[in-house]
Amino acid sequence: MLDVGKLALLREVATHGGISSAAAALEMSASNVSQQLRRLERDYGVSLLEPRGRGVSLTPAAERLVRRTEEVLGMLEAAETELVSTRDTASRTVRLVGFHTFAVGLLGSVVAQLRALAPDLSLEFTQLEPEAAIDAVLARRADLAVIDEYAGLPLAPTPGIVRVVLGREPVRAYLPTGAEPAADASWAMEPAASDSATWMRSVCRTAGFEPRARYVSPDPYVHRRLLEQGIAAAFLPATVAADLPAHVRLADGIPAGLHRTHTLILRRGTERSASIDACRAAIAAALSDAVGEST
Repeated sequence: MLDVGKLALLREVATHGGISSAAAALEMSASNVSQQLRRLERDYGVSLLEPRGRGVSLTPAAERLVRRTEEVLGMLEAAETELVSTRDTASRTVRLVGFHTFAVGLLGSVVAQLRALAPDLSLEFTQLEPEAAIDAVLARRADLAVIDEYAGLPLAPTPGIVRVVLGREPVRAYLPTGAEPAADASWAMEPAASDSATWMRSVCRTAGFEPRARYVSPDPYVHRRLLEQGIAAAFLPATVAADLPAHVRLADGIPAGLHRTHTLILRRGTERSASIDACRAAIAAALSDAVGEST
């Protein structure tokens, strides 16, 4: 009978486009992944991987097997969810991963909401950025993840993953009072390769100017501090912008209605888990409360 563990490894190679990337996502050595897949090939006398440039690609037989693997893994996840649901709720632990501003701005509220909704449920949290968070869920190091996405820049679809939109968080552009117009201001932004910086540049270009990113940090709370000190203009999500001082003003010429989307990531087959459902409700409630207070 086919080994589900080896099938899952093949699926990871397909998802990440190579053995090294799959091994990194799984926190395994590349040689271990290669060895197990070669064993799978020997067991059935079928080639699954073929050289392509410096990497490998899946053979047609492997691609068909991966499609079947998605079905099998989804069914196994659903079966495990049903089995675990019979266990005493006091022993349930959900492992959540999420990005930095979620951890700073919302995690405490999520824990409080969860205590009210499911007091017997235990929550564990690790901070990870979106791509690493999705890898953690796929590799079963986490049960669910919260990621943020910007308009026009959704993360690529990932086999075996279910995405649930939790809500939108307003994002606004701010200038220090008395600062030059937005087109002439110095801006604080995330690193140029990030989705958030790509999106912010697009918004500014649509408004008719190229932003001068003089201060670069992956932490939006650094951007807020520079804004408060009158040093830089910044785009801030509502949870980061709560209780800004009066000397900060909205940037002229930047359209209203900007937002980022908070999305829940979970493995296919776990959608009906009572524990996952309680966490989803707690996160959605925390986001709704925070956005309502900040707008």
